[in-house]
Amino acid sequence: MKIINEITVEIVKNAKDGESIYSLASKIGFAYSAVYKWISELEKYGVISLIRKGNKNVIKINKNLIYKKFKELDNAVSVIEKDNTFWDLVKTLKLKIRFVKGTAATIWTKGSFITGDFYDRIYFLEADKKDADSLKKSLKKEGIAFTEGKANNKRPLVWIIQKEGFEIDKKDGLPVMPLKELVDWGKELNLDNILEQLDNLYNLRLNARYSEVLTNV
Repeated sequence: MKIINEITVEIVKNAKDGESIYSLASKIGFAYSAVYKWISELEKYGVISLIRKGNKNVIKINKNLIYKKFKELDNAVSVIEKDNTFWDLVKTLKLKIRFVKGTAATIWTKGSFITGDFYDRIYFLEADKKDADSLKKSLKKEGIAFTEGKANNKRPLVWIIQKEGFEIDKKDGLPVMPLKELVDWGKELNLDNILEQLDNLYNLRLNARYSEVLTNV
């Protein structure tokens, strides 16, 4: 019998020490019989124990390796769901915002060059000072983490940069800094790898060349 399924994931995610099966079933929206069945299965793996208390069985959580794997799976799924929500949200917000830095580079290169920050789900988003608070409220409503200068371990993480008087282009429905501005940013930081990708895609005649130096050991 497969131990990982929608019901067991919800059980591990939501169960509290001392809680009854009836209470948990009501909380997660599954029938009592189904929750009881899968708690019994989880008990075989040492994830949960049922302890008799008065006239009912209550839950005791055992934070063993399998429990931790369940939590890791739930966290990974949560990150992906929030990430998808973020990209959909950005396309609908009626705010003056735009992607910049490495995020803009990834968007303009159509993913042919992905920066480390983007891969780590850290996204740089400039916002007009008048719209910054509205942006934060929208992100908070969706449970999406954001910062204005201090990194943290939450993902996805939107790095908000407040600014005034900037231009916005659209690329694949996303608000992004203009290509020329991105090129200037790349030149300033000597990001030849990004510049070469942009040159190849948009025939910018930048003559940027990026090559890996190989050394024989």
